[in-house]
Amino acid sequence: MMDLLNRILGLEGMAFGQEGVQFGFARPLPLWAWAIGVLLAVGLAWWSYSRLTGGRASRATLAGLRAAVLLAILFLIAGPQLIRPNERVERDWVLVLLDRSASMTIADAPGAGSGRVERDRQLRDAVSAAWPAFATLARDRTVQWLGFDSGVYDVPLEEEGGEATGVNPGRPAGRRTALGAALEQALARAAARPISGVVILSDGRSIDEPGRAVLRRLQSERIPVFTVGLGSADPVADLALQQAEAPALAFVNDTVPVGVEIERLGAGERPLGGRVQLVDKLTGRILDERPIPTDPALWEDHRTRVTLTDRPSVPGKFEWSIRIVPDAPDLIEQNNRAELAIELVDRPMRVLYFDGYPRWEYRYLKNLLVREHSIQSAALLLASSRQYLREGDLPLDTLPRSPEDWAKFDVILLGDLPATLFSREQLEQLREHIAVRGAGLLWVGGPGSTPGAWRDSPLADLLPFSLGSGQDSSGQSVRAWEEPVVMSPAPAARRLSLLELGDTPDEGWPAALSDPATGWSQLQYAQRIDPAWVKPTAEVLAYFTPVSGAAGLGGPPNTPPPQGSTPAVLSMRYGAGRVLYVATDEIWRWRYARGEALPERFWLPLLRLQGRESLARASRPAILEITPRRAIVDQPVRLSVRILDQSLADAAPAGLTARLRRAPGNPDEAAPNIDLALAPEQAQGERSGRSYATTWVPGQPGKFQAEVADPAFAGQPLVADIEVVLPDDELRRPEADHALLARLSEQTEGRPLRPAELAELPQLLPKREVHIAGTPDIRTLWDRPAVFILLLILLAAEWMGRRLVKLP
Repeated sequence: MMDLLNRILGLEGMAFGQEGVQFGFARPLPLWAWAIGVLLAVGLAWWSYSRLTGGRASRATLAGLRAAVLLAILFLIAGPQLIRPNERVERDWVLVLLDRSASMTIADAPGAGSGRVERDRQLRDAVSAAWPAFATLARDRTVQWLGFDSGVYDVPLEEEGGEATGVNPGRPAGRRTALGAALEQALARAAARPISGVVILSDGRSIDEPGRAVLRRLQSERIPVFTVGLGSADPVADLALQQAEAPALAFVNDTVPVGVEIERLGAGERPLGGRVQLVDKLTGRILDERPIPTDPALWEDHRTRVTLTDRPSVPGKFEWSIRIVPDAPDLIEQNNRAELAIELVDRPMRVLYFDGYPRWEYRYLKNLLVREHSIQSAALLLASSRQYLREGDLPLDTLPRSPEDWAKFDVILLGDLPATLFSREQLEQLREHIAVRGAGLLWVGGPGSTPGAWRDSPLADLLPFSLGSGQDSSGQSVRAWEEPVVMSPAPAARRLSLLELGDTPDEGWPAALSDPATGWSQLQYAQRIDPAWVKPTAEVLAYFTPVSGAAGLGGPPNTPPPQGSTPAVLSMRYGAGRVLYVATDEIWRWRYARGEALPERFWLPLLRLQGRESLARASRPAILEITPRRAIVDQPVRLSVRILDQSLADAAPAGLTARLRRAPGNPDEAAPNIDLALAPEQAQGERSGRSYATTWVPGQPGKFQAEVADPAFAGQPLVADIEVVLPDDELRRPEADHALLARLSEQTEGRPLRPAELAELPQLLPKREVHIAGTPDIRTLWDRPAVFILLLILLAAEWMGRRLVKLP
């Protein structure tokens, strides 16, 4: 019927029966007006024929025709037309934000039974289970899937047969989460579109919270935020391998220490049990294994330190792995491992020992140096006439008189002898040997000359403390204790893996050594160095405490020494080398307890510490140093080059260039290299033209490799690695923050949901679609030819009827 009517009226493109097309009038009349019009038309037509002669039926028919003509004219006056309103419905949006930061890899979410699964697995399972609900929402709403960490990005959908079957968010890898910034960016993507709600699936760990502007928009537009907290609602904790340090080079048959710093992350309670292992990566053999300390006294600021050791017997380059093996399943496996590279050199450490007279400590030390197979030594007793008596297993025809003579030795021991036994030039050469080549200097104080007689010598700067102004009758500016003392270690010794004299690695410092009641632990001579004299760059490794105030010693390792204690062993960096000072010459007394064990465990690690640092610089034209090696974004990093080769130093280049490139495996490995200009400087104890340095402030996290780009080092390039981390790396805070998510839902009239409640979203989200009326399409009907033809037909029918019944 509609098609016939459309053909009669000649309607195309816009016709009766089409979707959205409506019939109406240009000048619509109310219903009562139409009723009056009909009554008037019928009344007028009836009145027109009621007084005429003729048959009643014929007059009624003609009256009906006239009424039809009048109504047709009224109909045309009203302006019949077809109207297509052109109303547009804008669908409302649902923003679904999926947390894709690295904290989602933490396996603390409840799983099957009593097991635990990754938070990311919990997220995927929740979305998969609620997918029918999301598919229902997508029929009449726009569901926008977004991933976020420090910002937002689109998440692709998985499709099958042209129909979405899920989402593919990828592996979470962001190193920080900015929930507030991500929410602001997501709302900006929706622009002015109607939003019925925001759904956030996250653990809540974030470096920021939604700002006031974002909250005001959510509240003013009545956009509810539904949050799904992932992970454990209870605080969790994790053991992390924070740092591992080992010498880059070491001697064969040397006890190589590997210092491991372990940090307890998170606020939750967790047993601290477990083991730390040192593993040879090539063979998989465990070289050493130590338990993680469980005594709270050994943890300071949630950190503890464990020292692993190995005594390699084969030279070459090796790769070691350090790993934490916790007693209970760990939350973050990625922070349980670290790797080190070490090179072992098959030559003994070379030590040169000077002393002024054959005191007991000298006799013990020179025999120890001869007895230790990993050390070659020359021990010299110098007389006032500069004649000497040589002992040891290294030939030495004369005192060192040139830098090349000093370069033969890794460590220099200076006992109790005056500086005048050396020429000033010899002492300046020794100072440069330490500052430039990284040799070690070990002072052994005594009652005669050391340290007072060295006050005005070129080596005065190499004392780790300043000398007082007064002198006693012997010329010493450092007085001796007037009563016996005992020694106890300082926390710095544990960090350097020194003074661990116990029979087992766990024993550390034997408590008996700090107990004056043993008798043999008392040192009858010790120098009383005022703590105020210690230089700012020096560290105290051990303290002296007089026996009258030694009560309470032997407690936890981090316990501070009693009031009145003074430094016993001090360490100080000087240029490229290290200086140690021992303020007593009575360590030999400990032999009365366990024979050679305690003195050997005291002296040999001190010597090896200095010898390894000297070895790392031997036979190398220059050294590239980066401080710190594990840097923080936006904090300065110092890069310095020290030239050791005299021919290169004589050339004294105007400057050097260090190139920083991303190490393999970084996400932005193809990022442009960074070139840094190193300017010359004169470091402590060095001549000009030997040191170059610059400062770099990293702007992005990642692993970098620095290389000095200069033709002089083409044969032996200077390369060093550096790792840059974020100060707020969220893996350092593994616990979830469900309270933040709950506050956000409460402030926006939303609701926190459990993962299983995601399927209820279609009933929870308000309907916010917008109907927008555009300019309607209109097609008039009163001017169609068929309408006029119909009107003419009615008029002609009435006229012909009047002729048939013979009416005028």
